[in-house]
Amino acid sequence: MQDSLFEIRQPLVNGSRVKQARELKGMTQAVLAESVYVDQTMIAHIERGSRQPAGDQIEAISQILELPLAFFRQHDCVEMPKGSLLFRSKAVVGKRVIAQAYEQSRIELEFALGLGNYASLIPVRIPQFNDPLEAAQELRRMMNLQAGPLTNLLRHVERLGVLILPLSDVRDCDAFATWAGPMRDIPIIGLASGRPADRMRMNTAHELGHLTLHRSFSFASKENEQQAYQFAAELLMPASDIAEDFRREKVTIFRLAELKTKWNVSMQAIARRARELQVINDRQYRYLMMQISQKGWRCEEPTFTPNPLEKPRALRKLAEVAFGDQLDCTMIAKEFNLSSDFIYSTLSRCEAGVQSTLTLGNSTESDHKSPKLLAFRG
Repeated sequence: MQDSLFEIRQPLVNGSRVKQARELKGMTQAVLAESVYVDQTMIAHIERGSRQPAGDQIEAISQILELPLAFFRQHDCVEMPKGSLLFRSKAVVGKRVIAQAYEQSRIELEFALGLGNYASLIPVRIPQFNDPLEAAQELRRMMNLQAGPLTNLLRHVERLGVLILPLSDVRDCDAFATWAGPMRDIPIIGLASGRPADRMRMNTAHELGHLTLHRSFSFASKENEQQAYQFAAELLMPASDIAEDFRREKVTIFRLAELKTKWNVSMQAIARRARELQVINDRQYRYLMMQISQKGWRCEEPTFTPNPLEKPRALRKLAEVAFGDQLDCTMIAKEFNLSSDFIYSTLSRCEAGVQSTLTLGNSTESDHKSPKLLAFRG
């Protein structure tokens, strides 16, 4: 009886955090239950909050899901609607992939907001439009862009106050956008890594279109997707600018390769733009696409010039302001109840400051290899 007076009680396990960590790992309840040696119903009860796990059970869950015990004893994660992920869920992307991308984004957002206690987030400047062409033209003016290609796209987008979250190489889910936070006032773009530079740029512009055109994603529609594409095409390839390039020479696969190096978008996107602007007809467009397919370039086109892959900067900049240029992932992870591996992988997918280094134990992030270049010859 005397000893019980001095018993230190641990905070309760938050079932929603168990579910979040499981979905982040891409696991089903059945797989987690088997790993912890309990019934699936027990995992379901824990996640609903109707039962608390025993000490050895939550320790096992923590080890399997590779997050510290403190993570599971926190309050609920920050609110974040699924946004354009609603459309992805109705496409070819599986529910488990959607859940994985969603929970990774929520944790990264929570991390960013925590870093916001040390440094201010960039003020949001995202106007709302109904017309995609007007929206793209206005945002180019807000970015102070000259005529022609848009360089450093991610940096321009971040300066509008958009928080770009660098996701891992999530299968079948390139990007999504949403307005997050209790007031739905934080514009978010989640970008999966491992994508070619031209595809990443189109994905980013497309999702920016959703943010400025579709503030409330109450439902998914093909019309919304088409509007976001129209916005992206005008933002990256303004009709008044690229039309001159189309007029100079006949649009062939060789010409598409030349224009790709100038506009930093895919040959397929340029061909589609040429058809939309009635420079080529449907038959010519299909022929160009057939040539691209025959060369095996439909999923990933060759790189003709050494354009470095853009990375988001804002999240790592926040970490550098909060903790200095020498970022110790183990120390940061402890501060935010995350694993050091999660911190390391997240920040390594961001653009580093000139003097910034990222360490995990005895490891330091290595330089990324340059992409292979292809000389295009007729």
